Amino acid sequence: MRAAKITNGIVTDLWEVPSLTCYEGVTLIEAPDFVGMGATYDGTTFVNLPPLPPTQVEINATAQAYLAATDWMVLRQADSGEVMPNNIKDARAAARLEIKP
Repeated sequence: MRAAKITNGIVTDLWEVPSLTCYEGVTLIEAPDFVGMGATYDGTTFVNLPPLPPTQVEINATAQAYLAATDWMVLRQADSGEVMPNNIKDARAAARLEIKP
């Protein structure tokens, strides 16, 4: 079973255990799969922290990955003249604007 160690109302550790009493001196609470580290626990309900906004490094990586995945369309247009769809052109322009140092 999945168990959480709670310290001052915060999930400080998550374990797979055979029972909630398997560790002497450690109080464990059964924790559903959705519970993550840092979640709060008020004695009855777990509440996860909201996700952190992406860092600029993550934003850059996502935008660069999109550009890399669609580069073939740029080459195809240059090579054969087959026009790239406007939605792809717009998305590539938006991705380039998201990339910052």
